[in-house]
Amino acid sequence: MIRGALVLLVACAAALLGGAGVASAQRAAPSVRTVATFDPPSAAIGDRVTLTVQLTHPGDTVIKVATPNIEHLEVINVAPPTIVVGADGSHTTTHQYTMQPFLLGTIETGTLRLSWLRSDGGTGTLDAPGATMIVVPVRASNDSELRPLKPQASVVGAPPAWIRPTIIATAVLVIAVLLAFVTSKILARRGIAGVEEPRTSDTSPETTARRALDALGTPEPAARVDYPAYYGGLALTVRTYLAARFGFNAHALTTRELEARMVSHGVDRWQARLVGGLLERCDDAVYARRYPDPASADHDLTVAYEIVELSRPRTLPGDLDGRAALA
Repeated sequence: MIRGALVLLVACAAALLGGAGVASAQRAAPSVRTVATFDPPSAAIGDRVTLTVQLTHPGDTVIKVATPNIEHLEVINVAPPTIVVGADGSHTTTHQYTMQPFLLGTIETGTLRLSWLRSDGGTGTLDAPGATMIVVPVRASNDSELRPLKPQASVVGAPPAWIRPTIIATAVLVIAVLLAFVTSKILARRGIAGVEEPRTSDTSPETTARRALDALGTPEPAARVDYPAYYGGLALTVRTYLAARFGFNAHALTTRELEARMVSHGVDRWQARLVGGLLERCDDAVYARRYPDPASADHDLTVAYEIVELSRPRTLPGDLDGRAALA
């Protein structure tokens, strides 16, 4: 009698637990509506597209989408999910992924895996349909026409583009002046008649430097002055003149090295410091972008003229052959 009662009690408990499990299983899966789309639905290789997954679900449920792992489709950015509450109390959770395709043809996300958590502690996973996009070529298969290259990228902090061609042009000018000077000396020593050039074709270093300074002109009002080009021209002209006059590579020396080299060639120290001060102001304007007012810029042009005139050879009294000594 007692054994029969125990068997009946166990059967009732099993029935109750089974019913509770069925009820729990029925509550375990919330109603979720999923919409997955690509924007744009068609793109080229390397373009950025956005995969949007919208989930409409009950307000007491949190839905999470696993980040899609799609072959030939790289995930660039994952935006934080946004939640919008509807009038009926339902929630719409939106997930967005920025991606780049690297394969022509149709690309599918496949089935999306959703994870859900309800306020009563229930949890589980769901599968939702994904989205499809088409990666199209940018050129037709029979298109063989060449297209122009993209412009070169500019590098931050790089020197102005005019410096290199200006240096090359100045070097060519210096070489031409030196060749003309050497040629005229050789012809004069050989006593060849008729080789004297007219006075208007003076190619001395001083005349060449003054013509270059004349080309710079007087600075305009501050709003229209191209200070890097102006001071770059001053620096190149002064260094080119010193190289032609004293016979050393002034372009390869720092300001202090240039001052020391001028002193070693018999130039007064105050004159060498005058050159160094002007070149330092030129470097400030070209590389540090520290610009003076137009009056100071005009004064620096005058200083450049003075440097040329102070370095001009002086004709010694009684020197009938016109030989000169450096000041």
